[in-house]
Amino acid sequence: MTGEGLEKQAMRRVRHVQLYDVARTAHFERIVRSGESTIILYSQHRYDFDAALASEVGARKVGTVGAFWYALTHDIDVLEIAEPLLVRAAPRSFAAIVGARIRARFRRTKTAVVSYAIENKDPREGLLRLPLRAQLKLSAQRLFIRGVWTRLDRVAFGTSQAQALYRRLLGETRAVQRLIPALPVAENTAFGSMPRNPVLTFLGEFSERKGFPLVVEAWPVVARAVPEARLVLIGKGEGAEVARALGASDCRVRVEIDPPRSTIFETLRESKVVTLPSRPRPRWREQVGLPIVEALGNGCLIVTSDETGLAEWLGEHGHHVVPASADVNDLAAAMVRALHSDRSPSQVLADLPKDDGRAEAERWIVRPGTPA
Repeated sequence: MTGEGLEKQAMRRVRHVQLYDVARTAHFERIVRSGESTIILYSQHRYDFDAALASEVGARKVGTVGAFWYALTHDIDVLEIAEPLLVRAAPRSFAAIVGARIRARFRRTKTAVVSYAIENKDPREGLLRLPLRAQLKLSAQRLFIRGVWTRLDRVAFGTSQAQALYRRLLGETRAVQRLIPALPVAENTAFGSMPRNPVLTFLGEFSERKGFPLVVEAWPVVARAVPEARLVLIGKGEGAEVARALGASDCRVRVEIDPPRSTIFETLRESKVVTLPSRPRPRWREQVGLPIVEALGNGCLIVTSDETGLAEWLGEHGHHVVPASADVNDLAAAMVRALHSDRSPSQVLADLPKDDGRAEAERWIVRPGTPA
């Protein structure tokens, strides 16, 4: 294709539909930033769901039948389905693909089926721990995975863990594939060349799987080793009362329960270290960790576990990765090392790519011929 042809392709509006199993505010914010005419169809939403923003971008809640009907009754250039290894989403993805292909055949058009994949846990793990009814339901849903996988035209992997898992479980596919790490760009290039004050922030769900209880246990150890340190707890969930109690008993701890996004980013700009020591569960593993991505973009050092799909990159770029089996003392030691680090926000940001990884992946799967 000539340069002029590529330019015309880049300028043309692509009718792009995204199927999300779980929608969150960050998905809608990405659409606003991109300026694309993207429609999101979702099944459920996270606690940080912004209903007003969802309405603004035209997001719709649909089930399996709704996804099929939407694809059957709308012209779609690019259908981006939830990643194939997300078992509960596979029937809905397959239904949408069938609807889109039926419409494309009768209208003599073409719909590209694409996906962005970050799943890094075998969906069969932990299955036997579930009640029999749940086992049967998931086993039936798994039957659709290969049908989805073999109908993909393009797939972008956000982590090397995900790419390795897909190759091991599903083998080769006719789809064109690329590994584009899910790394952010700098939110602000003027964060400065001096280390920040020792502010340690936990951002995320106040739950065991996110490692919140370990952070609470580790804090007294950290506070003794770094007396000038401050702890900020941001999130919501089952551990909210524990967070409040710690904030009430320790003047060095600030607690923000489900604050607006502006408060979150303001805190990240003041934090030296952000921690998310996720722990594995029989049916769950930290794929990337949005708090990690947002913290990196704001020049923060990261203390996390090796569960995240970004663990390899983080370990290679001066951040602190502990084993998922690490105890409180190991985690506290990593936090202390990070708080004592002389790395500045500008040094953290210098390791990030020039283009946001998720945005680059989105551009590639939607407009593969568009020049970078």
